[in-house]
Amino acid sequence: MTALAIFVVVLWGMLPWLRALAGEVPALQLTAMAMGCAAVSSRLLPGSDSLRSALRAHPPQAWLVIVGGMLGALTLYFAALSLAPAPQVVVIAYTWPLLLALAGDLYRRRPPSFVSILALLLGLAGVAILQGGGASLAGRVGLGCVAALGAGLCWAGYSLFVQVYARPVGSAYPAFFALAAVVALLLQAATQGLVWPLSPAALAAAAALGVGPYGLAFMAWAHVLQHGNPRVVPVLPYAVPGVAAAILVLTDHVEPTLRLALGCGVVALACVTAMRGNTGQRAPRLRPRS
Repeated sequence: MTALAIFVVVLWGMLPWLRALAGEVPALQLTAMAMGCAAVSSRLLPGSDSLRSALRAHPPQAWLVIVGGMLGALTLYFAALSLAPAPQVVVIAYTWPLLLALAGDLYRRRPPSFVSILALLLGLAGVAILQGGGASLAGRVGLGCVAALGAGLCWAGYSLFVQVYARPVGSAYPAFFALAAVVALLLQAATQGLVWPLSPAALAAAAALGVGPYGLAFMAWAHVLQHGNPRVVPVLPYAVPGVAAAILVLTDHVEPTLRLALGCGVVALACVTAMRGNTGQRAPRLRPRS
């Protein structure tokens, strides 16, 4: 389960680079395209459910939370990456594992652990370093940071629901992806209109987003959440900002700076701190309340 979670982290680290390649595509339209590709590719996997089977297997609230979480997380994240510098966006958005750990403690009706609080403070310190102590948050950059925080909140809520949901969801993901694609496409058409034609690079990036980070990674993450160590798995995504920064530097989309290295290093320290504090014992798995 840990190895599978690391695979997901690497795929998520590719997101800012792929978003940069699809830069001309509006956030909602890119979400629709990625979810459409995810629906097609995941439907080809063995054991996937048809739309009719998925509708029978899961209640309306599951559809609302899972599809809504997908739409919110993807659209806000894509919008944030188009408004603010990618390193800041990634670090802010990926505070969601810290929020998930805090929400899990509250769900268990116990106060947040010292490790969770310390990791959260370290994560915020990494954000402050990348933002230059909180400066330059006006205009588009400020909106981008708010969108990144909203994406993180959507991810935390989605992940907590999947972790406590009593039914397996892996086989229903093609249907979830398809519904998310339709809703995003309709919203884009109704609000801004569709941007077409698109460059081959944008089309390729949208397809890669749907097959990888928002296709296989979504399904793998749901499986890991339901079957992995609930105290170890949620902290692994802390490593995503460092992976994303490395990919952006290697692809010449971001210039390597001391601030970038230091900010990502502090976030990595938050990951190590949480890992060392949470691997000592296996916590009881979250279960739905009766």
